[in-house]
This record gives sequence, structure tokens and C-alpha cells, in this order.
Amino acid sequence: MPLPQIGGWLEHSVGPLMSWCVLVAAAALAGHAVFRLTGFPRMLGYTVVGLLAGWLGFGDLPWPLQGNTQVLLHTAVGTSMLIAASQISLKWLMRQPFLLLQSLVESMAALVLVTATLQLLGMGWAVSLGVGVVAMVASPSVLLRISADLRSSGAVTDRSLLMATLGCIYALVLGLVVTVAWSPVAGTDAQSGLVLTAAGMGHLLWSLGLTLLWALLTTAALWPVLRWRSSRSDSTALYMLAVLVAASLLAERLGGSAALGFVLAGVMLRNLSPKPMVWPSAFMAGNTMLNLLMFVLVASMAGQIAPSAALISLVAAVSLARLLGKMGGVLLLGAGTGIGWLRQWPVACAQSPSSGLALLLASGQVAQWAAINPEVAVSVSSIALPMIVLCEVIGVLLASLALWRSGEAHRGIGLSALTSKEKRHDA
Repeated sequence: MPLPQIGGWLEHSVGPLMSWCVLVAAAALAGHAVFRLTGFPRMLGYTVVGLLAGWLGFGDLPWPLQGNTQVLLHTAVGTSMLIAASQISLKWLMRQPFLLLQSLVESMAALVLVTATLQLLGMGWAVSLGVGVVAMVASPSVLLRISADLRSSGAVTDRSLLMATLGCIYALVLGLVVTVAWSPVAGTDAQSGLVLTAAGMGHLLWSLGLTLLWALLTTAALWPVLRWRSSRSDSTALYMLAVLVAASLLAERLGGSAALGFVLAGVMLRNLSPKPMVWPSAFMAGNTMLNLLMFVLVASMAGQIAPSAALISLVAAVSLARLLGKMGGVLLLGAGTGIGWLRQWPVACAQSPSSGLALLLASGQVAQWAAINPEVAVSVSSIALPMIVLCEVIGVLLASLALWRSGEAHRGIGLSALTSKEKRHDA
């Protein structure tokens, strides 16, 4: 069925900025309606608007991501990753080796199960491993939004965010290795495998060095202002956002991973001083706005993929394999991590969402591999994009219900919970 290109008509008539104004307004209204009527986080409304936008031809953004769109997504992901990573105490984490093992196992289980599933379904090694790396990613951005919307706090919420952040670090490092050091066999065969090249190894070392440089520069730029007594001012927030945008621009022009650099910067900022980090309220408000754009962008990209019965079956199988890997890995090693085995199931559910960081990894693979083997790049896109959105929606539902049922959310979900005690929780 041909797509109704309403977005294309609007952009042609009044310009692309107007179409984004319509999208942002629609997403804000839809997110508020979802939150007000059901109690679920606002991002579900953002995602629905993004899917409709992709189907109706709004945005007309290039794929793989490039230019300002890539910088915008890097900045949106970076603000959330910086906040999430700034809660990791290395001294405490080194005393919890079982926790490190648990996070590594759940990430690797998702990689292995997704790769094996695609192999069984007849995909080549390049496509299978590429999608497997994307499947490793959890979403600290989603968990931060859920905890803010539901007012969730406590041991389960903190553990869920920590596990998701550690999983992102593993995925970003492995994503650099697979994308930069390895490449698919040249040609037009989607079944081709991956080959390791000497030039790729050199490029990998260069990318890792640049990533460390972006992390050090970001830390050096943010550390002094965050330790000032007046660090909660709006000027500090604007300065911090400008630093993140500048780091994203440098990474786009020169190489390296801005997202991994922001994670490392967050860890360094947290561990350079025993005092807890205090983020300016304006910075958190900017993070909320960037997250809205990120959720719309992720869903609109997937909305451009033409669905088919075979593709839907394939994406469903891959998403199920990812869910089993992540939840199984957490539950398998849950007994030795300090919060009890019975409280591991909400942590396991909280590892299921996927969002902007997964989109960045998929975009990086497609951009790197499209010139070498375009069929592999197309296959990765057609599987990874719907998988990311499906996991985002299912993951938000699972994580929200899990945190609520764990007793750490101070806002209920569902109409009966919202209207209990003769007063709405969100009134």
C-alpha cells in the first residue's frame, strides 16, 4: 500500500522546520495523554507519534544518520548516558565482582541468542553478528524517564540503571570492534561473513584513542563548573549542553565514539570526588526535551521500513531471543548480587528496553558497511530498526510494571491505581 506522504507535502509547502514543530507538539500531547489516562511513561506516546510520522513521511531524515541528525541523537543519548554513568562508584563496583559478571553474562547471552537465531533463520554472519551487537544494548535513557515519570527510587531502580549502563559499555566497545576492525566480504551477497583487516585494526586503535580523548576533554570541561557553588544555574546547564554538542561534532568529524566518551566522562566525574553530583535543573529539562526528540526519531526511522509477514516473523523471533537472553542472564546469576534472588525479576525486566543508543550502533554499522556490501547494510537496517522499536515498546511496558510491582514506584499504573484513595496520583 503506498504511503500517504503528508509529511512530504507539508515540508514542500511550508518547510521542514514546520513539520518538526507539528511532530514535537503532537508527541508532547500524546505523551501527556498516555501518562494522564494510563499512568504509563510518556515515551509510549512519543513512540506512537514517531511511528506515525515515519509512515506519513514526516521528517524525511537520511539513513544512516548523518550531519545534524546524528549530532542531535548523540547529544540526546549523551546527556542520559552522562547522568547514568555518574552514579557508578568504581570503588564500590570493584567490591561486587559477581555484579560485573552478571551484567556481562546478560549482555553476552543476548548477543549469542540473537546471533544464533539469525543463523538458524538463514542469515549470514555479518548480518547476524551486527544485529546481535545492537541487541546487547539496554537503555539507561528509558529507565531514567520511567523512574522520573513513576517517581521510582530504591535498590531495584538503582541496580537496574547500573546494569543497563554496564551493558551499554560492553555493547559500545564491542560495537567499535565489530564495526571498525571487521568488515563484510566485498560484493552484493547478503549471506557474506566478516573479515578482519590490518587497516581495520589500526582504525580501531585510532577510534579508541579519540574516544578516550573526547572523554578526557568532556571531563576537563565539566568538572570545574559542576564543583562551583553556583553550579545549579541555568548558565551552567547551557554551558554543559554546549560542551556535549561540541564533543559530538568533533566525534562526527574526526572519529571515535562520542557516546562511549560520555559514559567514561560520567564515570570519571563521579569518581574524582566522593561528593555526589548535582545536576542543574535546566540541564535535566534539556535532557527531557532531547529525549522526546530521540524517541520520536527512533520510531520514525523504523516507520519507514516496509513491513511484510516474513520480516515481522523474523523481528519477533529476534526480539524474543533478546528478551530471553537478557532476562535469563540476570535471573541465572541473581543469587549472589546482594539484593536477593526474588528482587532480580524487576531488574531483569528493566534490561529489556532499547532505544537511541541501539539506533546509533545500527547507524554506525550501516554507514561503515554500505560501501563495502550494500546488501548486508540493507539487511541489518531492515531487521535492527523494527527490533529496536518493538523492544522499546515492550521494554517500557515490562520495566514500568516491574518497578511498580516492586513497590519502588510512587505513582500507580492503570486507571484503578490512578484513581485510588479518591485522588489521582498525578494530580
